[in-house]
Amino acid sequence: MANIEVEYRGTLIKDKFQELNKLLKEKGKFIKEKDRFSVIYFPRGKERLKVSKSPLDLRVRITNKKSELIMKYGRNSGNDARKEFSFPIDSEKFGEATEFFKILGFYYGALQATRTYVYMYKGIEFALVDVPGWGYYYEAEIMAESNTVDSANKKIESVCQELELKILNDKDFYKLLEDLGSRPGFRFNFKKETFADVKKRFINYF
Repeated sequence: MANIEVEYRGTLIKDKFQELNKLLKEKGKFIKEKDRFSVIYFPRGKERLKVSKSPLDLRVRITNKKSELIMKYGRNSGNDARKEFSFPIDSEKFGEATEFFKILGFYYGALQATRTYVYMYKGIEFALVDVPGWGYYYEAEIMAESNTVDSANKKIESVCQELELKILNDKDFYKLLEDLGSRPGFRFNFKKETFADVKKRFINYF
């Protein structure tokens, strides 16, 4: 049975990132640090400059040298609930997975490379994300059941207000995705390049 991901996001300036990192380290529970590289697909055959608003979020990613296929389904907004599916794969087959999706018609999208600090605080998983060369943002998430989505939304909103964190609305969230995906070198088209070419630029994650 798929989990339902209730997630909010917001951008952070460097000072707020450091302040929040310190607060969560002192008053929350540190979970892990993640070095992650993701291949994030746009809808089949859609070579578009705008980030897609499709409910299908498909990606192949490697986190701390461990790889997986991820599918999320639902409105990809800053504060909505989506079903999430995760399938571990052998990291040696990462490139093979991209070829698999290319055959199915998925070949275009955005790349993302991040370092993330994950904490539990008041029953919410907070991920503080450092995007090298770009900036910082946070994610606040609760994995919910269908009958607890509303309470999860209220809880995250309340704690974010307490921490003086701005929550992105839909418009600003899509702008965030567009900013991240439009950086030079962070779009891919596997009809014009191979994953092996892309991997060379992000080899430290493998």
